[in-house]
Amino acid sequence: MNRVIVSGGTPLTGEVRIGGSKNAALPILFGGILTGECCTFSDLPRVSDVLRALEILRFLGARIRFFENKDVSVDYRGIRPVLPPARLTGTIRGSTYLLGAMLARFGEARLGEAGGCDFGGRPIDQHLAGFSALGAEVIAGDGVYLRAANGLTGCDFTLKMPSVGATANLMLAACTAQGETVIRNAAAEPHVVALGEFLREAGAQIEGIGTETVRVFGGSHLHGASHRLLPDMIEAGTYLCAGVATGGEVTVTEVRPAHLAALTDAFEEMGIRVKSGTDWMAASAPHGYRNISMQTAPYPGFPTDLHPQLVSLFALGGRATGEGRLRECIWQGRFRYAEGLRRMGADVTVSENTATVHPCLLHRAALRSPDLRGGAALLLAMLATRGESELTNACTLARGYEHPGEKLSRIGARVRVY
Repeated sequence: MNRVIVSGGTPLTGEVRIGGSKNAALPILFGGILTGECCTFSDLPRVSDVLRALEILRFLGARIRFFENKDVSVDYRGIRPVLPPARLTGTIRGSTYLLGAMLARFGEARLGEAGGCDFGGRPIDQHLAGFSALGAEVIAGDGVYLRAANGLTGCDFTLKMPSVGATANLMLAACTAQGETVIRNAAAEPHVVALGEFLREAGAQIEGIGTETVRVFGGSHLHGASHRLLPDMIEAGTYLCAGVATGGEVTVTEVRPAHLAALTDAFEEMGIRVKSGTDWMAASAPHGYRNISMQTAPYPGFPTDLHPQLVSLFALGGRATGEGRLRECIWQGRFRYAEGLRRMGADVTVSENTATVHPCLLHRAALRSPDLRGGAALLLAMLATRGESELTNACTLARGYEHPGEKLSRIGARVRVY
């Protein structure tokens, strides 16, 4: 998917089945390395980041089998401690999870380059400090080379901030360390919890997942496991925003509403009507909504991955009223989508880490997607705006949204995907 043509201005209405979480799939797939056996994954999303992770595993020696029911089995017995090429690891941020997994299984780990969306500096200093506390040696050179010649030993480590990546990586490494590891100020995002649940299914002893203090009792033998991916809360939130943006009502199914509590709170403050059941949610604002002030925060706060979509809602004249403000507290370089909105006529100003928005009527435009969630924000604005717009570099959307053209078409969007 390189290009999307959007004929906007049509209310979107209907149901969208949400797939498995991309953010959970990456650490879990690499976490399977610790088992050294075969694992089966259900609801594994067919998005490009996940497919690239499977390519990396195949290069390292894993055998992968796809089933018609969307299950995927990964046989990790042939994994070797070699350096994967940058052409693979350099496209996904999740390749950093190789460090904790390979270090835990082989006592060494190598990574030349990790990719992902360009939000400016995305250091892994907390990851490396945690590995050092576990007894690993960080060897200088191109990329990252870790070595634990005498094995890893449990430690008590406090993260400077509740980093999802660092929490997950330290959980992985601690599984084979001798003794107890305590990770304080840990991230509590649902995909971190999902990783902990998978590791426990594989035989790890972990307590406190989903809280700020995680305890890993190392030394257990991990074995193969079957795991179903949790629903992707960011995909769900994006489609809910699409319904609101266009004046329709979209229902997302196969979801966990509790994971979207922060979005629900924001919607209700904006006057957007939210309905939910055990595994579904719907949102609508037939008479428009009012803008609010919001800031991103670690879970259970408002997710940074829904920041651009919310700003897109703020910008829509004829739908939104009042000033909207969004303060980004996780990734400071996340505002690249703002220029695209301005090219559609939006009144969006960015100062330091805050976007200020005054809604006005937008017009069609030809834009380039800057990154995964920024591209989703521009697509929302195009769906809500009359006329034919074009989004190029749409491959960024395929990193985190499975078959977006098909799903949008089913709820009434007029889109053509090339």
